[in-house]
Amino acid sequence: MPELPEVTTTVNGLNEVLPRLTITDIWTDYFLRTKNKRTDTIKNKKYFEYFKKEIVGEKVKKAERRGKNVLIHLTHGKTILIHMKMTGHLLYGKYKKSGETWRSEDKLLRVPFNQFVHLVFTMSNGKHLAFSDMRKFAKVVLFETDSRDTTSHLADLGPEPLDDLTLETFKTRLQTKPEGKIKTVLMDQSVIAGIGNIYSDEILWETGIHPERKVKKLKEIEIKDMLKAMKKILLASIKMGGDSMSDYRDIYGQKGNLQNAHKVYRRVGEKCSKKNCSGKILRKIIGGRSSHFCSNHQK
Repeated sequence: MPELPEVTTTVNGLNEVLPRLTITDIWTDYFLRTKNKRTDTIKNKKYFEYFKKEIVGEKVKKAERRGKNVLIHLTHGKTILIHMKMTGHLLYGKYKKSGETWRSEDKLLRVPFNQFVHLVFTMSNGKHLAFSDMRKFAKVVLFETDSRDTTSHLADLGPEPLDDLTLETFKTRLQTKPEGKIKTVLMDQSVIAGIGNIYSDEILWETGIHPERKVKKLKEIEIKDMLKAMKKILLASIKMGGDSMSDYRDIYGQKGNLQNAHKVYRRVGEKCSKKNCSGKILRKIIGGRSSHFCSNHQK
């Protein structure tokens, strides 16, 4: 699932191309291809009809990230929220529709990971913002921009790791789950927004903390080290364009590069690269998610 660096990379790309463009049309086949019981997403046909009526003719002001959500702010006080979920990513370029399939002439946009197009925004410059979503898990909704902090889609998110998050605030947020295992708590979006499987593993490896340590057992110096590592790793990944070990691509269809710099994530069986460490990388399911950690230096 795209995490904070991948969503930031997407938002940065959108802000290069979308502001001042008008949405002239929108297409989706989500409600034909998914079984959805909710009525407040575009996977519901009636909701999509409302969504289309509200956004066609609107101009894009800017894009923003909140947690793992892409927010596209429009004129007249509307905001499109896109949560890319497991396999989704936004792509920008020129597409053509053939039957019920959208194709691009751009080679990068035609690679296998980029061809599961289920949502297309047509823009006033003749180009398209397409959403490729192989597993069709994504969420796309519309809300009033003024309700950004109170809408049910965002209200329960914790603070942002890179928005002047202080040690005291970080400590306070962690302590809301004192019995929780630190791996699971770092991934809890109500505690801290934007961190998932990849970055929790990398942060804990960097700080030498075992993913099953309970929050209440952490020392203040360890929490301080985690905060420092969190900011360092997230910022480094943003500079690298995010992580593309799985499906993620930027809006031009290009891979990020963090997967080439993993210290622990998906390195099962390899020797730990920490200096003077003789451990090996192990994998264990914690809280229903894979966790990768060193057998030696993570205590």
